[in-house]
Amino acid sequence: MIRETRINIDGIPALQITCGDMPKGVVLFYHGWTSQKEYQSVRGHLLAAYGYDVLIPEAVNHGERGPIDYNSPASYGEFWQTIFQNIREAPSIIKYIRKWRRHVPCAVMGHSMGAFTALGVMTHYTEFRTAVALNGSGWWDESDRRFRAALHIEKPRSYRVLALQIQAMDPYAYTHKLAGRSVLALNGGADDVVDNKAQELYMEKLAKDSQVISRYGTYDGLGHFVTTNMMGDAVQWLDEALAVPVR
Repeated sequence: MIRETRINIDGIPALQITCGDMPKGVVLFYHGWTSQKEYQSVRGHLLAAYGYDVLIPEAVNHGERGPIDYNSPASYGEFWQTIFQNIREAPSIIKYIRKWRRHVPCAVMGHSMGAFTALGVMTHYTEFRTAVALNGSGWWDESDRRFRAALHIEKPRSYRVLALQIQAMDPYAYTHKLAGRSVLALNGGADDVVDNKAQELYMEKLAKDSQVISRYGTYDGLGHFVTTNMMGDAVQWLDEALAVPVR
């Protein structure tokens, strides 16, 4: 029986969704910009129906942790700061998972901003065997350039600090850390929110690395949405990536 519980991990509100049986894996799922953990409950239940336990943390500047004006150009820097904070908080969540499901393999997944986060967490924390990024990007520096161009956002005085932060944590610069693990990236072919060119270039880099298993897929005509087919492809990937017995 699938069960959803509200929990708190070191001050981080989260949804914990259990599949009811011995899980095939634990999926840490990150929500997107303007979203919140409750809005991802359906996706969490879908993953649970296929045998996965799921944790969905609340990001700062969202839901219980206080929403902001997401449409204001002045909030653009907070988009990146939210991602950085997600990554800083990941060790607390990893510690919780290890106590909760000690010998169960882990994956990290997310949509939109959550996919940016998922690739960052996958890069900087080796506890995850695989990442699934839906409508996101693993080349943050390139995405920053494309976001600012599309949204006509000029560089603020503090931009140099933000640029250095992006570069310091950008998954594109640390693909060597993915050796022995895997990444699935799925993007809408007509996404007008997150330009998928940056993700395409990131995945091209991974495809050239024989130490990393990767696959990149796009869906013709699809905008910034997650479809049933996309979730089905993600579940199939998780089944394959987490199937190897834990030693």
